[in-house]
Amino acid sequence: MMSLTMLYGLGIDTDFDLHDAGYSGMGEADIRVRTGPYSQASSPQPAGEHLLNFETNEPWYTLVRTASGDLHFRVHGVCDYLISPDFRDVELRMLAGVDQGMDGVMTTGTLMSLLLYLKGSPVFHGSAVDVDGAGIAFVGHSGQGKTTMATLLCSEGASVITDDVLVIDDAATLPTIRRGSRELRLRSGIEELASRAAMGSSRVSADERQVIAPRPAEAERVPLRAIVIPRPTRDDSPLRFERLSEKDALLALLAFPRLMGWRDPNVLSLVFQNASALVTRVPVLVGHVPWGPPFPEGITSALLAEVNS
Repeated sequence: MMSLTMLYGLGIDTDFDLHDAGYSGMGEADIRVRTGPYSQASSPQPAGEHLLNFETNEPWYTLVRTASGDLHFRVHGVCDYLISPDFRDVELRMLAGVDQGMDGVMTTGTLMSLLLYLKGSPVFHGSAVDVDGAGIAFVGHSGQGKTTMATLLCSEGASVITDDVLVIDDAATLPTIRRGSRELRLRSGIEELASRAAMGSSRVSADERQVIAPRPAEAERVPLRAIVIPRPTRDDSPLRFERLSEKDALLALLAFPRLMGWRDPNVLSLVFQNASALVTRVPVLVGHVPWGPPFPEGITSALLAEVNS
């Protein structure tokens, strides 16, 4: 199965299914991904310069640049990506025994994020929706409520711009959100909310997320109006939004890169410059949201009232 799609401003050509992640109508592909032989968990990565390495109590992912300029990107326990020096050609080697369908999950999220960074576009861990031409972005760690917040606003009439991978262009002038995945990947427990936003399209992904496809944004780039950091509450406190100072906003944004553990000084500088410019151009708010189900109604209007105040 071949898949040709546009994601985050890049055309990607794969020999496996990306489902409904991107948009058709692309011309020549910027990135070509082909499936290679299975990888073995015990095989070492090649020698070279470590540009990225992230681990907690266990390793997550590692990027090595060899002497020839090739890149070897390992998502530990899942797959290896062998990337050409110009980032155009990629060979995917799945680890034997990994669930079918993880090729698409890893490629649309983790690989595309990596390539965006390397091509000069910092990436936040976030989702975004279009509310009458205004882009509202949600950033945070995994499980913090980014996609749930996007789904809540879609259930109130917004359209989805991107999920999981958030690229913001022109941070120092008129920031815009780059259109990405048109699917929202939800954790279990909010089926009723998902059904309200899904417009009849729903499936279960290889990593056991409920995937819905709300109405997608029409524009390839949407002006960014605000960035929200979800903070779920479970103590019966009311819905409220807290605007951060520029200093606190900068510290907060720097905590939510899509890929953590960068060692490449060029990437680190780019991330800092992007976030520093953003906090001078758009408000960054913490959203204290009573967490459901049931969820409160009128979140969109409450948020816009705070942003426009």
